[in-house]
Amino acid sequence: MAGKPLLGWLIERLRAARRVTRIVVATSTEESDDAIAGYARQEDVDCYRGSLSEVASRLTAAAERANAEAFVRVNGDSPLVAPAVVDDIIALFQCAQPDLATNVQLRTFPKGFSVEAISVASLRRARTMMRPGEQEHVTGVFYRCPEQFRIVNLTSGNDWGAVQLSVDTAEDFWLVERMLANGPDRNASVSELVKLRERCLADVVA
Repeated sequence: MAGKPLLGWLIERLRAARRVTRIVVATSTEESDDAIAGYARQEDVDCYRGSLSEVASRLTAAAERANAEAFVRVNGDSPLVAPAVVDDIIALFQCAQPDLATNVQLRTFPKGFSVEAISVASLRRARTMMRPGEQEHVTGVFYRCPEQFRIVNLTSGNDWGAVQLSVDTAEDFWLVERMLANGPDRNASVSELVKLRERCLADVVA
């Protein structure tokens, strides 16, 4: 994608976040994910490999191996995530000390900017409450049982919840690649990236 793997763009932006102290790629032990583990080694980024389907267990184990009491979760389909948003979630978590600090309980950021800071102890407790299928989506039980967890939500001040900037389809890939080819600064704000998206879409229509 625009000269580097999609994961490479995400790592670059996470490295620009001032409050991130360590990056761990948590992928599966499946052969199909060997390339992800190899790229992490190439980039000198820690990598933990666990179950493909039991993602909550994988993330818990990755955090435990890193001796972390909490961690920030950013999905690999988010190559444009703004470092400032990651920093804001971490700051909110450190200040409020909740079970979960998030910007998706009430979604006002674009898709592709979802960030969650999670207490490892809380995730262990959440796993005992998970229904079939919730392991894959990790934090669904927090939102399903808000009375059982302390959740704080970061809002953007804008109505961007329907804006698509994650890479889930071939069309998403094409658009994000076009945006990256325009060379946005890795510290570009959410507002700047939303405007760049609009320009790239307008160029296609024209």
